[in-house]
Amino acid sequence: MEFKQNMNDIKWASRVPPEKIRRLYKNEAQQIINEELLADVGLSLYLRSKSILAINKVHMEGLVNCPICNCEVKKSENSTYICNCGWSIGSKELHMTYKGKQYTGLSILGFAENFISDWNNALGDPKAQMRAIDYLLHRFHWEMTENPTRPVAVNYIDGTMSNVMELILELAYSDDISRKNNKEEWLRNKASAERIWGNRKGD
Repeated sequence: MEFKQNMNDIKWASRVPPEKIRRLYKNEAQQIINEELLADVGLSLYLRSKSILAINKVHMEGLVNCPICNCEVKKSENSTYICNCGWSIGSKELHMTYKGKQYTGLSILGFAENFISDWNNALGDPKAQMRAIDYLLHRFHWEMTENPTRPVAVNYIDGTMSNVMELILELAYSDDISRKNNKEEWLRNKASAERIWGNRKGD
């Protein structure tokens, strides 16, 4: 059988544009339900979660689903993934499909698994879909508040770490005085995270 290597067969979901999230929350604040935008943002977060789980499986376990037949393929001793259907790719070539695009990390997995479950349970119910998205964004904020490390939000939202953190800050506090009580602590953690991580790119 002839095996065919093609990096173009591998497709991973991109990060979500911040302007879409900002617009969704602006609509929500005005009690406007834009179901098309809601579905767009939610599905983008869902597909990103799927890609995060799949890539971490590649990165940590040496397992990938064949993009042609969807069978699970294990990395061989010579660092090649070879599927029975004829598709194959080298581990270095596969790594290049996600390198530097903010997919990997153990701390991300719980976020991805929970959002996939929440989104699936919310299908057909716009209010439940908005709650699923809002819960994910609140988890991003909580994680940044409690842990001054590289925030998981950058694995989901496009932009530099500083810009993404500013967006989460904007959504979390807006003009609500009661939400600003912990703002100074959040900003201290944000500054600490930026000193540690800067705007570095990772896998």
